[in-house]
Amino acid sequence: MESARRWSGYVCPDCRFVFRVPRDHDGKGIVCPSCRRILRIPAATDTPPPLMAAVRRVVAEEPVPTAQQPVLKKRRRGRPHGGAENPSWEQQSHTSRSARGEKRQMRLMLIAGSTLLALIVAGVVIFMKSGTGTSVSAIREVPVPVVVAEASGQSPTAPVIQRGEASLLAEAEPLARQFLEAKTVADLLPLVRHPEVTEARMRDFYPNGGITPPGLAGFNTSEGLSIRGKIVSLSVRTRDQDERPIAFIDTPQGLKIDWESWVGWSEISWEKFLSSKPEAGHVFRVTLSPVDYYNFGYSDESKWQSYRLISPDGENSVYGYVEKGTVLEQRIRPDAETKNVALMLSLKFPADATSSSQVEIERIVADGWVEEPDSP
Repeated sequence: MESARRWSGYVCPDCRFVFRVPRDHDGKGIVCPSCRRILRIPAATDTPPPLMAAVRRVVAEEPVPTAQQPVLKKRRRGRPHGGAENPSWEQQSHTSRSARGEKRQMRLMLIAGSTLLALIVAGVVIFMKSGTGTSVSAIREVPVPVVVAEASGQSPTAPVIQRGEASLLAEAEPLARQFLEAKTVADLLPLVRHPEVTEARMRDFYPNGGITPPGLAGFNTSEGLSIRGKIVSLSVRTRDQDERPIAFIDTPQGLKIDWESWVGWSEISWEKFLSSKPEAGHVFRVTLSPVDYYNFGYSDESKWQSYRLISPDGENSVYGYVEKGTVLEQRIRPDAETKNVALMLSLKFPADATSSSQVEIERIVADGWVEEPDSP
C-alpha cells in the first residue's frame, strides 16, 4: 500500500517563502510554514483574477452634423431666457465624458475589490471552522493519529501537570533532540518511560540494536501544546520533512517520551498476526474509519458494524467488526463529522476464519495511542 509521493512548489505571496506541498492539496487550504499565514493552493482549473482592473478611458467622438441630421440643442426647463444656457448634449466637452468614464471604472473596481475581499474572508472562516488545514511538510499520506489518549476507566480526578508551557517546552526540546538522534537502544532507554518494560519491546523492534536516527529539523512546529493529565504532546519535524506528533509523560524523574506511540508498537507484528490468525486478542495501535463491507462470517449487516483498520505505517489494512447495539460499539463509533480516529484496540480472528483481512474488535484499550501514565 505504498503511496506515491507527488509534490508541487509554492511561493507564499506574503513572505515569499518557497516550500512544497502534495499535489492533491490543489484547491485546499494550507498554512505557510514561515509566516503562518492561511493560504489557498489554486486548483488546476482555477484562473487567478487580475490584481487590478485596467482603466479604460472613454474617448468621445464629436458627432459631425449633416444636412440630413440637424444639430439639436436642449435647454433646462425653467431656465430664465436671460440666463446662461446649459451646454447641449452635443457640445459637452471631452474632459467631462472622460471623467465620468473614469469614475464609473473606479466604482466597478471598488465593487470588485470588496467582493474579492468578502470571498477571501469567507474562505478563511470556512477553512478555520472545518479544520482541514494540513501540514505542508508531511511526506507520508497516512492520517496523523491523535497522540493524547484517554484510557478506559480514567479517573476524572487524574493528576495534571502543574508547570507552565514555557517550562515544559524548555525541558522537552533537548529531550526530543536526544531521542531523535539516538542510534542504539541503549541511547533510548534513559529517555523513555518504563524502560524496564520498554527495553524488551525495543529489542524486538530493533533486532540488531541499531537505529537510523531521523534527526530533529523542527520543534513544536504547530506552535501549541496539547496537555491532558500527565501527558503532553506537540509536533516535531524530522530531517526528511516528516511532521509527526510526539508524546511526553510527566514523571517524578521529569519528562519522558512515550516510545510506543512514536513507533506505533503492537503486541505482535502485523505479519505474524495476519498469517497465524490467533483467536486470542492482541493489542494494536490503529487508525479507524467507518466503511460498509460485509462478507464471509460478517455478512449480516444488521448484526455487525464494519470499520477499516490501518496500521501506523500504512502498510497493513484489515476490516474490523463489532456487534451493533453493544456498549463497545457505542464507544468505538466516531462522530458523524470524524473521518478517522486513532485507537488502541484488542483484535482477534474468529474461529475457523476463512479471510485474513477480517477481524473482530474484542475491546477498546485507549482512545488514542498513548496509555495513561499509571499503565506500564
